[in-house]
Formats: sequence, C-alpha cells, structure tokens
Amino acid sequence: MTNIFLDTLTGTGRKIPPIWLMRQAGRYLPEYRAVRASEPDFISFCLNPEKAVEVTLQPLDKFGFDAAIIFSDILLVPWAMDRNVRFVTGQGPLLDPLSDPSEINEDDLGLIAKRLSPVAESISLCRKNLTRDKALIGFAGAPWTIITYMLEGRSSRDFATARKWIWDNDDKFDRLLDIVTMATIEFLEIQARAGADALMLFDSWAGAVPAHFRRRVVSGPARRIIDTLRSRGIMQPIIGFPKGIGDGLIAYCDDTPVDGIGLDHGVDIAWAAEHLPGHVTLQGNLDPLSLIAGGQAMDRAIGSILEAVSGRPHIFNLGHGITPETPEPHVHELVNRVRGQMS
Repeated sequence: MTNIFLDTLTGTGRKIPPIWLMRQAGRYLPEYRAVRASEPDFISFCLNPEKAVEVTLQPLDKFGFDAAIIFSDILLVPWAMDRNVRFVTGQGPLLDPLSDPSEINEDDLGLIAKRLSPVAESISLCRKNLTRDKALIGFAGAPWTIITYMLEGRSSRDFATARKWIWDNDDKFDRLLDIVTMATIEFLEIQARAGADALMLFDSWAGAVPAHFRRRVVSGPARRIIDTLRSRGIMQPIIGFPKGIGDGLIAYCDDTPVDGIGLDHGVDIAWAAEHLPGHVTLQGNLDPLSLIAGGQAMDRAIGSILEAVSGRPHIFNLGHGITPETPEPHVHELVNRVRGQMS
C-alpha cells in the first residue's frame, strides 16, 4: 500500500501532494472540544493514550488527510523535567521560571522515557488504528523554543530574558542547551521506537534568535539531535520547522540533515523552491487565516503555492497551526482544491 506522505518526504515528487495541517487535531473541531472537556487539565489530556488517539484520528476520519500527528505538546519535555508546567485558561502555558541550570536534576534525564511513556503508548495504539497509507508523525519542540518557555515562564513577545541568557551567560546557556537537547533526543527516540513513521522538530520561536547565534542555538542543536538519533538506529525521516528565520533557511538546510523543511507563511515559497536544496522536501505554507476567509482568495493562494513548487517534492500544509475560528467547510474546500477536485 503506497504511503504518499512518506514517499514525498523521502524525495519522490507527486503531481498531487500529500496534505496534513499543523494543529489539525484541535479546538476548531466540536468532536475535539467534547473529548477535551472530559479531562480536568491539558497535561492529563495529553497523557491519556485512549483520548489522545481519539483526537489524533478525528481529522483523518473527517477530512482524509494523508498524515496524522500524534496529539501531544512540546511542553511535555519541561513538564517531565519538573518545571511545573500548567495551562491556565486565558493565560496559556505557565512554568516556574528557571534561574540556573543547576535547578534541573540531571538524573531526571534518565526518567524522560518513563515519564513520557504515555505518549509512546499513544503512538503505538494510533499506529495500530491507521492504515498503512496514512503516516503517523511524532514531534518535539526544538531546544531553543523549549528554553524560551523555561526562562520566561510563559510565552513572550520578544523573549528578552532568553536572549539575554545567550549574550550574558555563555556557560549557563550552553549547559541548559545541552540538557534540553538531550531530553529532546530521548523524547523523539521513544516516539520513533513506538511506531512513528516520521518526526518533526518545531522551533516555533527560532525567528527570535539573533542571526549571529543561529548556528549555535538553532541549527547546531537540530543537527546534534538528528545525528544522535541516527547513531541510535532511528532512521525515520525528520522535518525541521525553524519558524521565522527567512533566508536563514538556506544555512539551516546546509547545517542540518533534515529530510523536509517546514515553511512558515512569511516565506516566499517560490523563493524557497528556487534556493533551498533539491533533496529537501518542502512543507507548507498557506496562511492559517486564509482558511477563515475561504472562497476565491484562499483558492488563489493555494494555486500559487502549488504552482511555485511544481517539479519538486512538496507536502501541503499551513505556515503555522490551524486556528480555532476556522470553519470546517473551508477545510474540506482546502483538501478538495489541493487534490484537484475543484476548478
């Protein structure tokens, strides 16, 4: 049975690209909201394998996407490192801000696999419930993005605390980067061994890193993660998503052995198709807000993306996660348009 997502990610272009959407299991679906309401908090929800699998599969059942991404969260890694991660309505994720890497018990790194084993169980169960033509993606947050939450204690507009650490605390920052990188490797490894067909590394706040530090903070850790996984026999293809780095994508692709590169909607995909290495599969990059608008404007944007990537492997996706306000009919329109069932 052909798996067009994996074929495309490993370099075989298709006239009709595979499609999945970031955050495709989420609040825009009433079925998701019903399951979410049955759990007392978000962390418990993520760590309930039966419910995580249920919401992972909901968008495939409804829209027929070519890949599922396991329902989880990038902040499970700092949760497993005892950073008191909690999700507060109206405020988003909150953590106890870290003031020194010594606050992390490095012995706990050996417990990452055990503490996050429910995610591995979710993947194993989900893979059993998917046909082989549908791929299952495991994921983690990239070290820099995780560090921003650990140092700021929440999301931030400018990540001033985390950026000051890069400039002012060389030894401390590098030690923290090393710890989080090792934890990320452990998390991705258990997902791969549980049955994930591909892995994705989300560096959602890579654009906040000064260009001078990108190799040290963004691409260097990504390369170490991939190289270490390969040395451990983890051979699943890997997608990097360093959001917001613009033409820094060229260096990122040169510095890291990623199989695919996620493009945010700020990237000119025609530029990416021309300048990024031909062996790297492109993924993206429709503006999520176009799905709210729908209609001809969305249709034209989809057509522009498909035209720009003609002739090279491409996975259709958004430039960031789907928003809760998205009307379901517009998602059906998107899928039909990509698959050529609309004019």
